[in-house]
Parts: sequence; structure tokens; C-alpha cells
Amino acid sequence: MNKTLIKLLFFTLALFVCDSLWAQTTGKVSYEQITTYDFGDYKSDPRWEAWLADQPKQGKNKYLLSFVNNTAFYKTDPNDDAPMSEKLQSALKKANWGKGPKPEMKEVFYDFDKGKQVEQIEFMTRNFQVSSAIEPMAWKLTSQKKKILDYVCIGAETTKNGQVFTAWFTAEIPISGGPAGYIGLPGLVLAVEKNEEVFILATEVDLSFEVKELASQLKDGRRMTREAFDATVAAKTEEFKANMKNKSGGGAKRLGGKGQ
Repeated sequence: MNKTLIKLLFFTLALFVCDSLWAQTTGKVSYEQITTYDFGDYKSDPRWEAWLADQPKQGKNKYLLSFVNNTAFYKTDPNDDAPMSEKLQSALKKANWGKGPKPEMKEVFYDFDKGKQVEQIEFMTRNFQVSSAIEPMAWKLTSQKKKILDYVCIGAETTKNGQVFTAWFTAEIPISGGPAGYIGLPGLVLAVEKNEEVFILATEVDLSFEVKELASQLKDGRRMTREAFDATVAAKTEEFKANMKNKSGGGAKRLGGKGQ
């Protein structure tokens, strides 16, 4: 076999390997996440407990993760067809009344090569693009394995707020992405358990899905660093608390004035 033929075979093999890796790092994953509703300490109030008796304590939401070239984009699935009832919306609104405005993360773009992320956040009806460094959790690999959607997955554990989280990732899809910020492992996360109970699970993996660029999918919004955004949230929260206190105090004075 001459040198030219050997070089040709080597070049063909290299192209095949590159194509295989490209196919493995481009795709889309559908996730289903269990959300536990926060109604506060509703069991301390019999009337509130009775009103919530027929309401679900948990719900399921769908999310999508697209990935290409070691970047990823995570967002709510626009085809999620599980609307929340008006009574449940009213109950959650009542339970959170007086707690102040909360930021709601809508989408997030990850660039794992640069170690950066951009979150699309809605806060007080305004949109923000918040940039920060990626801070993956402190994972500890385990010897446990399981199969999810025909992919062999390895378990990795971390502790957060006194609870043990286990992420199941597959090295067969070599990207450090995952759902809801569970990232930073040597493979795509397909499931997450909290205290040994699954609350995030991949329902479909589509490696035929092709996308060239993901950052442009972020919607318009005021661009801020994480530090600046956190300072804005803190200031608005204090402002909200002061307004609530003034309204409460003002009401008491008016009632007192009428009694004089």
C-alpha cells in the first residue's frame, strides 16, 4: 500500500470521526419538570386549607434545550399545552401577595468554551439580558449508572440547601449542558433527582435537529451584569417593602383619626 493511499484513508477516517462528533454535539432535548406550588403555610388556616383542598400541589412544565458547538439554549417549550386554571392562578397570587416582586428567568444561553451565560429575565414587567460567568455546581461522580432514552447515564451528586441532588448525564452526547442550571458535567444531563425522587426528566432527544447559532434567539432586553441586576432587584424590593409599610401605617393613622 503506497503512502498516498495511506494518507487518503487517514483523511477519510478523520472526516468520518469529525462528522460523528458533530452529529453528537448538535441537537435538541425535551424535558418535563415537576413544579411544587408554594401556597405558604396553608395548613395553619382551616379556611385557606379548605379553599385549596381541590387544587393540585404540583404541576408539570415542559422545557427545551438546544445545543451546538459547545453552546446551549434553554427555554420554556412554546408548545406546552398544560394551562393553569384560573382558581390555581388566583391561589398562587394570594399566597405570594406582599412578598415583593420576583425575577422570573425565561431563557438562558450558555457558551461553555468561554464560561459565560446570558439569562433572559423578566422583572416587574421589564425584560433584561443578564450576563455572568457560568458557575456549575460542585458535583461528585458516583459509580451508579442507569439507562435513560437508550443512553447510558452516570450519576453525579451535589448538596444544595440541605437537599441531595443527583444528575444523570451521558458521555454519549459530549456537551456540558443540562436543564434548569444543572450543568458542568462531562456529558449532557438527561435527568435530575431531588432526595432520590425524579423531578426533571428528558422525554425526547433529537440529534437530527440542526441549528447554526443560538445567542441570537435571546429576546430584546436591557443588558446588565449579574451584579448590577442583583443590585436593581435589591433596591426595588426595599422600595416595595417601604411602600407596603407606608400604606399599612397610613391606614392605621386614618382609622385612628376617625375615632378621635
